[in-house]
Amino acid sequence: MIKTLFKYLVASTVLVLLGLFLFELVVLPIYVGYNNEHYLPDLRGKYKDYATKELEYLGFVVDPIDKQFSDDHIPGTVINMSPRAFTKVKEGRIIKLTIASHRKDVFIIDFIDMTLRNAKLELERLGLELDTVMYEFNIDYEEDKITYQSPKPPHLVRPGTKVVFMVSKGNPPDYYKVPDLVNLSLKRAEQLLNQAGLHLGDIEYEYQPSYISNTVLEQNLTAGMRVSFPTRVNLTISTDKKDF
Repeated sequence: MIKTLFKYLVASTVLVLLGLFLFELVVLPIYVGYNNEHYLPDLRGKYKDYATKELEYLGFVVDPIDKQFSDDHIPGTVINMSPRAFTKVKEGRIIKLTIASHRKDVFIIDFIDMTLRNAKLELERLGLELDTVMYEFNIDYEEDKITYQSPKPPHLVRPGTKVVFMVSKGNPPDYYKVPDLVNLSLKRAEQLLNQAGLHLGDIEYEYQPSYISNTVLEQNLTAGMRVSFPTRVNLTISTDKKDF
């Protein structure tokens, strides 16, 4: 009798332990959704279709978001993901993938009569870059308005194309003052002449190894001189080449 009771006791204990084991292993995970969680794989750098299939296989919903074209990323590949890679997430969760877009050509718009500030904002929106800004006195356009652009509309150009603007300085003055250009670089001299409403004239090169190449040595019009029209200023520029 005692042996029989002992056997029943042992059997009951085993059954209880087995039940607890099954409850913890099967029932409880289903109840709390434990088994429906996965660590997100790192899909950055993978192509969109591959990443989408991987996530859908794990039970996630994919929301791809296209980003503007960039030379830093291969078009069609994943740049970022949210939630981040290696995060533990439940099935059915929406995973946002930021995808690098393909290069798309854009039409140059008409910037004429637009302020320089607004033109810069439009360039950024279109994915274009500002190359050079030149200035001129112009009676037909208000100060700070664009009077010329290159390329001109409606050219179709690639993102990153550099655009040149000419900007009005308003009505011309009664006289033009010659700036001091000596010891400046040729590029800086051109900028100052442009700002003063004058023009770069003839350039003569002179071998002067003690100066940085392309430094202004002389100018044919005296600094501070006033002229009544937008004349040309000739420059003598240094060079480190003897046989120039």
